[in-house]
Amino acid sequence: MTSREAAALLGVDLKTMYTYRRDAEKIGFPKPQTFGRTLLWREAELLEWRKTHPARQRKKVDTNPGPDEGSDG
Repeated sequence: MTSREAAALLGVDLKTMYTYRRDAEKIGFPKPQTFGRTLLWREAELLEWRKTHPARQRKKVDTNPGPDEGSDG
């Protein structure tokens, strides 16, 4: 699978995929097969890595103002 497809599978940005690749030895990230300049990833290896490296939960931002916020009067 392409880097873009791999990023979608893991639920990360494409930039994050390249960061994972750069830090592969440190974080145990699978290495891609290279064909020229094209990187291809094995889905099974990515899914196995994800099992031991769960996605971080993003903090939810409260967009509803409290009772004292957002009103002028």
